[in-house]
Amino acid sequence: MKLKVVLVGTKGWADAHAKAYQASDGMELVGICGHSNTERLKALADRYAIAARSLDLAALLQETTPDIVDIVSSADARLELIKAAARFPSVKLINIEKPLALTPSEAYEIEELCNANGKLALVNHQHKYLPAWRKAQQLLRAGAIGEIEFIRASTKVNIMEQGSHLIDMVMYFNDFSPVRWVMGQAGPYEGKDSSSIVAPDEAMASILFSNGVRAIVECGAFARSLQGETNPFYHIGVDLYGSEGHLKIALNQTLEVRNYITGEHTIEKSSWDDHHLDALIDYIDSIPEYMANPQAGHICDLAHAMLSYQVIMAIYHTAEYGGKVELPHRFEDRIIEQFAVDANR
Repeated sequence: MKLKVVLVGTKGWADAHAKAYQASDGMELVGICGHSNTERLKALADRYAIAARSLDLAALLQETTPDIVDIVSSADARLELIKAAARFPSVKLINIEKPLALTPSEAYEIEELCNANGKLALVNHQHKYLPAWRKAQQLLRAGAIGEIEFIRASTKVNIMEQGSHLIDMVMYFNDFSPVRWVMGQAGPYEGKDSSSIVAPDEAMASILFSNGVRAIVECGAFARSLQGETNPFYHIGVDLYGSEGHLKIALNQTLEVRNYITGEHTIEKSSWDDHHLDALIDYIDSIPEYMANPQAGHICDLAHAMLSYQVIMAIYHTAEYGGKVELPHRFEDRIIEQFAVDANR
């Protein structure tokens, strides 16, 4: 029997999720919930022949009794939707778009809601399922560049937008080794990129992991440019240097691996354009297995997402207070409030 899914959201990325569910053998999209735009809700539900549609999530849950609620709405509306899903008896798993939350208190509340109500949760960092990025992780685990020593990662979009994906990928490539400390800096909010998420336009950090690996992360308008890219959302790259070589990957360009000892040097295509829907389908297809055996964990589960979210909050914290912060640490909302104030001026 297929798992039943309710999709929350009606914009472009919700359409991609609906398309992915249509391709899934293990899940069935049974309802779509909108926020306020009835025309957009009707158009999306009609496109995929979904009869159950509503602007009221609680009512839609009663009508459809889903196993999964997939929340693809804007981040500022997410907490109330998660509250409704977490308290509904039939729901077993909540899928959440990145970023996990806009404030530390929201993230902690989401974690507590899911744990208290026995709900599994995933955060959709589907970059891990892009073929070239998945291969990069396999090569790193196989020792293609020896032991990882240093990572440089960058995106030209802000830290809460594509920066959340970037930091998650750094953590993933380093096998989610615990973080010892983070020391970061951030500039003001000036709205330099096209993201709807309010965050500092520039942020950077030095990260030390418990396995000795160091990482430098740059997010925002001042980050390095990838030659040939015209879309700021495609300026995402991770370079890893090891004891025997290096691996460099860019979101929509190439995966390059060089071993200094053997002389082996390979370059192959890395493409978001060609594979982002396939990656989303693979991510969605991983959900039933996780639900059947949650003790095995998932590379996008809430525990992993909280680790990378802690790094983001550590950057905010050290930008506010200076110095460096050791993790784990419980952060307060004050560290992000100045950016919301700047956005409203």
